[in-house]
Amino acid sequence: MGSEEYDWLRFVVGYTAARLGLLLALVVFGAFTGAVLFPSLVTFLPYSMVGVKNFFTQPDVKSAVGTVVICLFLIWVFFDDGRKHTAYEEWSLTTILAVLIMVGMFYFIPAIFRDSFHAEGKGDIFYMVLYYPAGWVIDLFSDNYLIGIMFSILVMLGTAFAAYVISYKTYVKKHPVLLSSGRHSADIVSDETVEEDDTEE
Repeated sequence: MGSEEYDWLRFVVGYTAARLGLLLALVVFGAFTGAVLFPSLVTFLPYSMVGVKNFFTQPDVKSAVGTVVICLFLIWVFFDDGRKHTAYEEWSLTTILAVLIMVGMFYFIPAIFRDSFHAEGKGDIFYMVLYYPAGWVIDLFSDNYLIGIMFSILVMLGTAFAAYVISYKTYVKKHPVLLSSGRHSADIVSDETVEEDDTEE
């Protein structure tokens, strides 16, 4: 294994572990926000808005709030990642997709073994917190647990990927010289070559 391949593998493993840890931390924070913090804030609404209060305290709505909170943090983090990776010429569509796929797989794996944890309700509590953002999606898919979790993962990681790509395009637009580095899109490089040939003629 060459030095470049080793550096790439080390980067992917470290980045994947860091972003998986981030996702798990955000899930816990999202669960706290949706289940505790948000309902507490809703209680400050006037009594005349009892219908609104009842709506905001529904389990699906609280779960959706947790998902929104997680997505907002993911946008912030991955937008910054995209900017930094582009600045240091580490941008790679393949790398970020591989990282997000692995993060999603690791996050999804415990759902497969959900039925194995029921001792004294500890397993239920674990899964309620771990997949709290998926509650509204599970209900949307008629209580199909695995499909709901997969879709919620797509929502969160899809948001992260979109933020990363937008960050890359925004940064490159401000610093077009990066496109000539040869480490970005091959199509862009070939287009630049064609333009140079036309100019010489």
